[in-house]
Amino acid sequence: MRAARASTVLRRAPSLGLLLVLIILRAACGPTAAAPALPQMTARVIESYVVPRFAELETSAAKLAADLEATCNGKPQQLTSARADFKRTVLAWAEVEFLRFGPLSVTGRPERFSYWPDPRGVMQRQLRALIAHRDPTALDAKVLVTKSAAIQGLPALEALLWNAKHPLTAEDEEGRYRCTLSVAVARNLANIARDLSSGWSRNGVWRRRMLKPGPQNPTYKTPAEPPAELVRALITGLQMIQDRQVAPLMAAEANPDKPPRLPFARSGLSADYVAASIASNKALYDAMRLGDSVPKRKEWMPRWITTAFNRLAEDAPTAVREKPSKGKDPERARRLRFLRFHVEGIRKLVGRELAPLAGLTTGFNELDGD
Repeated sequence: MRAARASTVLRRAPSLGLLLVLIILRAACGPTAAAPALPQMTARVIESYVVPRFAELETSAAKLAADLEATCNGKPQQLTSARADFKRTVLAWAEVEFLRFGPLSVTGRPERFSYWPDPRGVMQRQLRALIAHRDPTALDAKVLVTKSAAIQGLPALEALLWNAKHPLTAEDEEGRYRCTLSVAVARNLANIARDLSSGWSRNGVWRRRMLKPGPQNPTYKTPAEPPAELVRALITGLQMIQDRQVAPLMAAEANPDKPPRLPFARSGLSADYVAASIASNKALYDAMRLGDSVPKRKEWMPRWITTAFNRLAEDAPTAVREKPSKGKDPERARRLRFLRFHVEGIRKLVGRELAPLAGLTTGFNELDGD
């Protein structure tokens, strides 16, 4: 029996030796950080980050609808409050629009809430036609939901709220139609926001799915899948900043005769919108604590990401507010390239380094293939 045991040890010796070499090599590379507890990460992000932001969207959209209804029912002074509500709703939307999972994964919801980008001007054409024909069915939010997404959301409401030639408080037939239409659009937004927030409520189906992955869960089978979804959302959010804010600015810089097409430019909210997007992306990154999984030799990565986020928070809104010169401006072009560099740098470090170190496989993000 002893001989058999000795033979077994000898047969195992090569693998034991290899294991010893691996241990020595790992020690030489420095200590590694422990992977985060994935279920706790998911619960922390949902409670401290996701739920409050969708609750704010619901609250701001409901107040927007109420103030617009008052405006159109004999209280024109409420229009000022309605415009402030619109800004609050836009910024709340900027903080959640890239969370394209859960309630926002329902087909059509993101486009119905904010039809953007719109390079062909579909919203403007359809809104003009709607007003020209005084379509009465569009004045009911329950019917409006069945019509084109382009006229259901924030860009359409912005066009109604900021129109010096056709103010909502006008007393003529068109003015009354525009005002009632704005109420229908705002009510539609409030309904969508309520449904989104409900999905994350204490008894919401999506909260349960993310907090309780398993074989019977139709969406998430393992504890690693919900936090991987969060990482994909972060990568999507950064890509949206790149595509919708930075890229248009760079295109306009290369072609000074064409002004940049930026979201919510009519209401003057473009810079605030990008600032809110960046702040929310950073808040999601901080809530996940992906830097906790980084070994000592890679500690520069989370430090660089934090610095890059801070630079983006300062430079991106400034670039949007800054009026470009009539000709090409090499210095401005350089600053815009740095914006792109920081966005892309964060995306790559999170997707290729920090997420794998945390044991997460991200795969494709929501915008891949667009």
